This record gives sequence, C-alpha cells and structure tokens, in this order.
Amino acid sequence: MTTGTTTAQGNRWLILAVVAGCFLPVAADATILNVAVPSLTETLGASARDVLWIADIYPLMMVGLVLATGPLGDRVGHKRLLLTGLVVFGAASAACALALSPIALIGARAALAVGASMIIPATLAIIRQVFDVARERAIAIGVWSAVAAGGAAIGPVAGGLILEHFWWGAVFLINLPLAAAAIILVSVLLTNQPAQHKEPWEPLSPLLGITGIIGVVYAVKSLAHRGAPWWEAWLPGMAGLAALIWFTRRQLASAHPMLDLSLFRARSFRVGTVAATVPVLVLVGFELQLAQDLQFVHGMSPKEAGLFLLPMPLATFAAGPLAGLLATRHGLRVVIPVGLTAAAIGYAGIATSAERPASLLLTTSLILIGAGHGAVQTVASDVIMTGAPPQQAGAAASIESVSYEVGAGLGIALLGSLMASLYTSNFTPPAAVAAQLPPTASDSIGEALTATQGLSGPTAQAVTSAARDAFTAGYRITAIVAAAVVTAIAVGTAVAMHRGRPRPPEPASEQPDQQPAVDVPRA
Repeated sequence: MTTGTTTAQGNRWLILAVVAGCFLPVAADATILNVAVPSLTETLGASARDVLWIADIYPLMMVGLVLATGPLGDRVGHKRLLLTGLVVFGAASAACALALSPIALIGARAALAVGASMIIPATLAIIRQVFDVARERAIAIGVWSAVAAGGAAIGPVAGGLILEHFWWGAVFLINLPLAAAAIILVSVLLTNQPAQHKEPWEPLSPLLGITGIIGVVYAVKSLAHRGAPWWEAWLPGMAGLAALIWFTRRQLASAHPMLDLSLFRARSFRVGTVAATVPVLVLVGFELQLAQDLQFVHGMSPKEAGLFLLPMPLATFAAGPLAGLLATRHGLRVVIPVGLTAAAIGYAGIATSAERPASLLLTTSLILIGAGHGAVQTVASDVIMTGAPPQQAGAAASIESVSYEVGAGLGIALLGSLMASLYTSNFTPPAAVAAQLPPTASDSIGEALTATQGLSGPTAQAVTSAARDAFTAGYRITAIVAAAVVTAIAVGTAVAMHRGRPRPPEPASEQPDQQPAVDVPRA
C-alpha cells in the first residue's frame, strides 16, 4: 500500500465529513425553494407552470450531466472535478439569488445543476475509493445516502428559517460561505490523481439524456395544463422518447458506455436502482405539495412550516447510518421492504390528517416517511456502488446520481402535475365571484390567492375558501397515490429479492480491497 493511500485511511473519517459537507447544500437545493413558493408567486409573478419548472430544471439537468461528469472525474481526478463543481455551484447560487424574473431564475437554476452534477459523483466516488473495508464503506455510504435523503428533507426547514428574516433569494446566498469553506478544505485534504486507465469521453450521450428527460417531462406538464394545444404535449413528448431510445441504443452498442446498462443484468442491482429512484420520486414530488399545504391552506409562516417539517429530516439522518449497519447483517431483503412500508404508512397517515396539520398523527407520519426513505436510500446506494469495480467508481456514481435525479425530476413533474389537475377540477368558486377572477386562478392555489388582493372582503374570503378546499381535496388524493406507489414498490422489491435471494453485502474484512490510484490526502 502506498504512503498516500495509507494517509487516506488515517484521515478517511475527516474526508467523509468534508465530502458530506460538500454534498449537503446540493441535496438541500432540490427542495429548499418549496417553502418559498408563496414569495416567488407574489414577487416574481410566477405562474403554476413557472413554479414547477423552477423546482424541476435543477434535477432534470443533472440527469444528463452526471452521465458525463462521473466518468470525467475518473479521467481528470475527482478532487479537480469537485473543486470545479464547487466554484460553479457558488457562482450559480449568487445568480439565483439575484434573479428578477421566473425565466432568469430557471436559467440560474440550470447553471446551479451544472455545478451540482460535478459535486455529486465526485463525492460518492471519493468515498467509494477511500473506504476499502466493507463494513466501514457501508457506514460511509450510509452517511452519504443520509445526506442525500436528509438534504432533500431539510431543504424546506432551512428555507423556512432563512425566509423568516430575509427575502426568498437569501436561500441561495447561504451556499456561498459553504462553498468557500469546502474549497479550502478539499484543497488542503486531497491531492488529484486521475485514474491510470481512462475511458473515452463524449458529449452526445449526456445531451441525448437531457433532451429526452426534459422532453418527456414537458409533455407531462403540458397534458396537466388545461387549455394547452395537443401539439404542445405530443411533439416534445415524442422527441423526448426518441432521444431516450437513441441514448439507450448508444449505451448498449458502445464499448465504453457512459451508463453501463450491463450492470442491470444483476437482480440485486436492478432492485437497488428501483429503490433509489421511485421513493425519491414520491418524496421530492410530495414534499413540494406538503410545504404549500402548510402555508397556503393552514396559514403557517415559512419558519413555522420549516420547523413543523423538522422531524422528517432528523429521522432521515438517523436512519441512514443505522440502515447501513443493518444491511451488513440482514441484507436487502429486510431493510428495503421494511423502509418502504414505513414510508407508505406515513403517506397514508398524512392523507387521513390533511385537515389537521398540528396533530400527533401527522408528526408521526413525517417521522415514518423520513426514516423509511433514509433507510432505503442508504441500502440502495450501497448496492449500486459496490456492484461496480473500484476503477469504475465514477461510472457507478453516475448511475446512483442518475437514479436520484430522475426520481426527483419526475416526482416534481408527475405529482406536481397531478396536484395541479386535481386542484383545477375541484376549484369551484361561486358563479358571481368566478366572473371577477382571472383564468389563472384555477391553475394553482397561489395564483388564486394572489387574485384576491384586488377583491372586497367577502368576495376574497369566498375565493380563498374555494381555493383551500380544492387544494385540500387534491392534496389528500396525492397523498393516497404516494402511499399506493410506495406500497407497490415495497411488495415488488420483496418479491423480486425473495425469488432471486441476492446475497447480502460482503462481511467486514480486515483486508482492504485492491484499489486503483485515487484522490488521497496529502502526506
């Protein structure tokens, strides 16, 4: 073992703390704007579709970008990739904070995704390479996964606390000192050592991935938008599907694919990928609706809504490392179904308590959702990362990242569009009042409440009641759908793992795996 690698083992827990700190704001930024939706709607004049794109462009851009940045980290070194990502992430955060229109904010969020797409695979690859003892690696990946799920859960909490004292753009400015501190620590702790064997790198596949996912998501959102012409959904949708098919064919035919689809031949790898994608889809998509329910319907301030959601990220952070330990003893067949079942019960509990926000049932439901998702994300990440050889750590990190971002992007699109459609169907203000409202009032509760500002007291109250009733009805159905989807995945993964009986992760060994040249601390 080289001196550099020996030093890496001695500082591995410090490295874990640093890379987790680099990843936390990236994960939190997927949801940190959730509690800022009322402020965005009023300050920027954002429509319902604007809000969905502001939230969704961030994970959707990363779906294709991480396909390139994961293997790129193997070529140029993960330290260099991480530092570049931190610089871009910090600059884009400042651009987000200063955006003056929905379009400007969408563009800045896309730039934010560029930086984030470098940080995500770099941090995970460094962990995979530095921790070469199986038991310690499971714990380390568990921490990373807890940050992934917990960051998404803690985003609204942090956003609520910031918005209590500052304007909505301040939720991005907090990234600047964090990025600066991370740049200093990464520069001091790590040296850059690219892999000796470098795979070919090309830009077309990421471009196809981004085009395909955004095209499909655009079609979904257009279908949910009342009055949109048929071609606005079908043309982007067909173009997106064609791009995804082309992308898949390129990966299958390539000798050096950016997304190694051959890994999906293993049953446990397929189960891990599904477990990393679908629960995130439900969590991120539903959390956006949950934050709006607490503020628009129940009148909480951003700070109150954020603090009310606090049990969820706390449970997520606690469950992640614990699940990593349990997986080494009991394997996937126990942890994944149990975690998904707990989350499904939590969504069902929210559906039954939709009209009573301040209740023990809702708090318990948030804890179950956070713990369930945190446990599942941990085990799924471990399966994906240990299913590839160490020299392909960057490529494996790409698959993990793609799974997470596909889930987040589709979750916002699908559940957000479902909620928008249900709201529109249930919004029925009195006929006399409806004549005074703009057509956009039926698109979202935020636009309806904005429209009440120029109305008289009784008329405004009638519109507010109709909007809240419509949102609550749609919100309850969305929670039921979330519970049903997570339950189906729990049953499906349990059956799949029972048939295949995948072997649990390798037992802890005092002998480290053989590792290639990796990013290690300076001697």
